This record gives sequence, structure tokens and C-alpha cells, in this order.
Amino acid sequence: MDILTAKGQETRQQEERAIKIWLKNYPAYSYIQTPKDKPAIVDAILSVDGVMKAVVETKCRNSSITEFHTSFKDEWLVTYEKLVKAADIASALSVPLVGFLYLKQDDILLYQKLWEPKAGWVCDMSIRQTWTQATVNGGKALRSNAYINMSNATSLKGE
Repeated sequence: MDILTAKGQETRQQEERAIKIWLKNYPAYSYIQTPKDKPAIVDAILSVDGVMKAVVETKCRNSSITEFHTSFKDEWLVTYEKLVKAADIASALSVPLVGFLYLKQDDILLYQKLWEPKAGWVCDMSIRQTWTQATVNGGKALRSNAYINMSNATSLKGE
């Protein structure tokens, strides 16, 4: 599994940092992770007082907020198939799907609701067939990717 490689472990540390930022800002929440040593469609469940509140898709990028605004035009790239499967899980649990995008260089977590029961997709996104890195360890893959507009995402600053 990719998480067991050096690059995978670096991503894992970045995810832990994103979680700490979230919990610092929302201490009433619990971030319940899926097993990291097995493939899982979603990264976590958010809960409050033992009640599920959301399904979470978390990604980490080694970029700054300025680079995200300028080079990436505030668009977060996520494999569309992964988002659809995550939304299916959220639907089955009757909770929203939220996205966490951690930007390592500025220690910032962007947070945005992506999908809600009854409303469906609540984010602005476009779907395009593009070549992207296959995994954290490299390679190339041609797939349908969602480009999610994060310009209205909540920005949570680390230390």
C-alpha cells in the first residue's frame, strides 16, 4: 500500500496535522479515522457526542495558499469516482460529505461541504478527463477528475 512508503508516511503526517487544526478549531468534534493500513473510500467520520455529523475526504498538498490561488485557480483536484463513492456512503448514513484540503507550506486547512442529503452536490465543480499522478508514489493515470472550486472554503490556520 502507498501509505507504507516514505512518501505515504509524509502524507500521513500531513493528514495528522490537518486533523489537529480541525480539532483546535472545532473541539466538540471527534475525527474518527478509517484504517490507514487498508484501502478505504473515505478518510474519516466526524462526530459530536457520539453522533455522526459528516463523512470526510482529506487531501494534503505541498503548496502555499498563494500558489493554490494563482497556479491552481482555487481548484482542488480529486478523483471523481472517489467523490461519488464517498457521497454514496454519506447518503447511506444521512450525513453530508465534507472536504479537507491541507496546504502544508502555510499550515492551512481548507474546509468545505461537498455533498448533502436531499440537496446533492453543494459545491461548484467541473469534471474533466485528465492525466494526473496515479498515487502519492508517482505514475500516471488518465481518469475523470473533479476540480472543486474552493474559493469560498473556510480557511483554518495552524500555529
